[in-house]
Formats: sequence, structure tokens, C-alpha cells
Amino acid sequence: MMKRVEHHRLKPSSPFYAMLREFCHRSKNLYNHGNFLIRQTFIDDGKWLRYGEVDRLLKADKDYPDYREMPTAQTAQQTLRILDKNWTSFFAAIKDWKAHPEKYKGRPKLPKYKPKDGYFPLVLTNQNCKLKDGVIRFPRVFQGFTVKWPAPRRLDSLNERKLFKS
Repeated sequence: MMKRVEHHRLKPSSPFYAMLREFCHRSKNLYNHGNFLIRQTFIDDGKWLRYGEVDRLLKADKDYPDYREMPTAQTAQQTLRILDKNWTSFFAAIKDWKAHPEKYKGRPKLPKYKPKDGYFPLVLTNQNCKLKDGVIRFPRVFQGFTVKWPAPRRLDSLNERKLFKS
């Protein structure tokens, strides 16, 4: 299985820059809100809220619309999955620290909050975006935003070989 990852940087002069920046800010808000729930539960009860429970709690939370304000549900879920991976890494580091404290300068700390005025990556999956005729098409909420996808030569040659073998 091959994964394709696209990383694009927009100039501030782009008409879509403000919209995408706002989505990344919302992603940061969702990350921090989820992190708050996990941290408080861990500090107060010693329990670790996993992705599924955090997703369910934030989806139902009417007071903080961070989850619903994300461009798509899958995007919100991807942000929470990254947060869950960060907590998984924290617990792995704690376990390793207990076994080999000499490898560390100190006890690993809980995952931190992102800066209040900061941003967090917006992860879009193949459920959100479609590649058609060399153009990546985004959901309607992105107001017509598209990206031309210059297929790497290696992929083109692989596709050509598949065509000739058929």
C-alpha cells in the first residue's frame, strides 16, 4: 500500500489564506480542548481518556463548538488521533524512563497545550479530498479551493507500466 502525502504552503496574498488559517486555528482549539479533558481526567482520576471517548465527549459538547466548527468530521477526528498518539508517546516515554532513567534529563512531562494564538495542522484524508484529472478537489466548505497535483515521474512511470501489462 502506498500513501501519498501532500504538503502545500500558501502565500498570505492567496484568497484562501485567511480561510485555511482559520481552519488551522480551529484545529489548535480542538487539540487544546481535547488535551484539557485528557489531562484533567488523568490528574484527577488517574485514568487515560482514549481517542474514542474524547471524540464522543467533544462531539456531544454543546458549550464548546470546537468539534462542529472544523471543516469536516474526519478532519476533527484526525486532530484528536494526533493528540492520542502524543499521549501514547508520553506513556511509552514514562515506561522507558522508569527502566532507563539515565537516558533522560528528567521525568517526561504531560503533553502541553498549543499556544493560544497558534495553529495546528489541518489533516485531510481521501474521504475529504478527491484527485481527479491532476487536480485535488476539496469539500464545499473550502469555497472552491483546489490544488494542481504534479504527479512525480516515478508514479507516472509506474502507472504506464501497469497500463502496458494489462
